[in-house]
Amino acid sequence: MRITCSAAGAALLIGVSAQPALATTVTFTNTGNLTIGSTSYGTATPYTTAPTNNVAAQQSTITYSTTSGVSSYFSNYARATSSIVYDPVANTYTIRDTGNPTLKSTFGPTGTTSGNFTVYTKSATETFRVLNKSAVSLTYVDFGEWKRSSTSGGTTSSNDTYLVWGNKTPKGALTGSATYTTLYDGSFIDKNGAHALDGNGGITANFGSGMLSYTATINGVPVVGPLAFAGNGVISSRTQSFTTSNGTSGYTLSQYGDFYGPHGEEVGGLFRLSGGSKGSGEGAFAGHQ
Repeated sequence: MRITCSAAGAALLIGVSAQPALATTVTFTNTGNLTIGSTSYGTATPYTTAPTNNVAAQQSTITYSTTSGVSSYFSNYARATSSIVYDPVANTYTIRDTGNPTLKSTFGPTGTTSGNFTVYTKSATETFRVLNKSAVSLTYVDFGEWKRSSTSGGTTSSNDTYLVWGNKTPKGALTGSATYTTLYDGSFIDKNGAHALDGNGGITANFGSGMLSYTATINGVPVVGPLAFAGNGVISSRTQSFTTSNGTSGYTLSQYGDFYGPHGEEVGGLFRLSGGSKGSGEGAFAGHQ
């Protein structure tokens, strides 16, 4: 970076007495070297080209173990307020564990494209899969899946964490009504292991009454095929978050979501799919008007 100013102005930068002079070339580089004319004044504190983005997130984890091809599944659906740190210079994501905030992991800068997602591989047993917002016309909300596993004594233990983050709508900025087109992504665990879920749907919100209605079709659940859900939910007047819970064919879909953007242009959240002895699932959803 190169700046031209008077010697008096340059003197103010370094705290020395100013002497009348013609315009002098002042050079301050990002490495911290400051030079005025032909005189070097040593090293100053370098500037930062771009800040990191520490964004609030919601996340939940499902854990399960597999031995000899048979999975025993149990859930940790303690939805947690967390954060995700994105460094735009390094193109890295730093995320933390749901149950242990001191356990963190960083991914990037290079990933591979898989459909509407970018997959960052840290090792053979740890990945972070991030939705490409632009591919699905999103601006203010995003979600990802952090997968981890370890094997000991012939048993593989797996953690599958979904995170949702973005710029939530300010309090009081939701007015009128809005309709959203949504997409779903998740995992379902049964005795045969993990199964990938996807789906689509829609949400219609009435911000005046604090009510909403939704539809969702979830694909990938073994045996039963696509599951079609429909129902109503409530928008909290205090937090502007919403919840829904409805069942079909022996499965219950529970959702927890928020509105994103200056005026609720987008929606995003987490879901849980409960099938009793048939298995359990979780994932994330997002949508736009």
